Amino acid sequence: MRILLVLILPLYLFSQSVSLKTLIHHAGKSNELIEAKQINIKSKQQEVEAAQSAYWPTLDIGASHSYVSPNSIVSPGQVSFAYAALSVDLYDGGRKDALLRGKDFELEASQFEKIAFEKSITLEIVRHYYGIQKLKATLSALNERSVELKEQIKRVKKFIAAELATQEEVDKLQSVYDNNDYTIENTKLLLVTSEENLQLLSGLSAKHLKSNHFVEPKNIHFEVFENTKILQANANAVGEASHAIDAGYRPQVNLSDTYNKSHYDDTITGGDSFLIDNQNKLMISVNMRIFDNGRMDKESEAVKYKKLALQSQIAYAKKEQKMNFRLSNKSLQTTRTKLKSANSALRAATSTYSVLKQKFEVGLVDNIAFLDALTQKTLAQARYKGTIYDYEIDKSIYYYYAGKDPKEFIR
Repeated sequence: MRILLVLILPLYLFSQSVSLKTLIHHAGKSNELIEAKQINIKSKQQEVEAAQSAYWPTLDIGASHSYVSPNSIVSPGQVSFAYAALSVDLYDGGRKDALLRGKDFELEASQFEKIAFEKSITLEIVRHYYGIQKLKATLSALNERSVELKEQIKRVKKFIAAELATQEEVDKLQSVYDNNDYTIENTKLLLVTSEENLQLLSGLSAKHLKSNHFVEPKNIHFEVFENTKILQANANAVGEASHAIDAGYRPQVNLSDTYNKSHYDDTITGGDSFLIDNQNKLMISVNMRIFDNGRMDKESEAVKYKKLALQSQIAYAKKEQKMNFRLSNKSLQTTRTKLKSANSALRAATSTYSVLKQKFEVGLVDNIAFLDALTQKTLAQARYKGTIYDYEIDKSIYYYYAGKDPKEFIR
């Protein structure tokens, strides 16, 4: 029965565990901050539709009732009035076109903003995901060290009874054991903190994680990522705002048709013949701004400077991304070298510990040499595992600065 349990338990835990890609996909559906970005997109879509509606004619209706005293032959005591007015802009200098294009660019910027934010959330999830793996590896090494120290304490206590060891040796081992126990508890706290952060980001429990890795980068081409595209879309929107202001100096042509119906009470005899009870008015109007002391010119110029400022930010953002792309590639190379070094250090520390443990147990070396070897082995184990996970994080950062979506390279 025990053997069967040992075989089934790992399979059960694996079936309950979640993969890195699952965490990222679930975050896209459940993370409230990502949802806020999606709501912002919907808001911008409504603004686009509102700008499109501006091309349609407008229809207004209204009514009023008035009472005056005293009345006169041309001014009845009571007047009820209702009207309907249809109006359409035949030409506005391109203002509506510019405003619509501006709203389209704002919508585009909000879409890029959501993608960019999702990628930043992906990097955060990756960082916590592999951070948890690192902490678990450290915890495993510390627990292994704890077991070893406990066994050695028991062994030395037996030697004390046979007067082959002193209490000082036990106290030294006990001190190291207690300090190791504190380090374990502190590591557990860090582990729980990372698990809680990962659950907050993804909306899924991070207690049991599947093992995933990123594809080894090969022939990755650089692309401008969304943060720069956001700036470009905003610059385009600002440029259209300038065109909308400039349209104010062009002719504005409007066609309108107004029908009104009136009803009169309390009129003086004979006054009805002077009053019109219904009327239709068709009107075309043209107006054009001739002078405003350069107000709209200055407003347009101010907006153009904002666009120039954004274009400068775009140029800097591109340089910054290319720099980070080069540095992330260099970081990958450095971590590969570090991984080889950590692997060699682990083999050396394991070998040294094995030799010194045998010598310590037969009294050929003191507990200081043994504890040092045990410490070096524990650190080497944690460092090697940690470097493996750091390399995965570095790969995700490399894909990010290459302008890619890191989650597409998870295996």
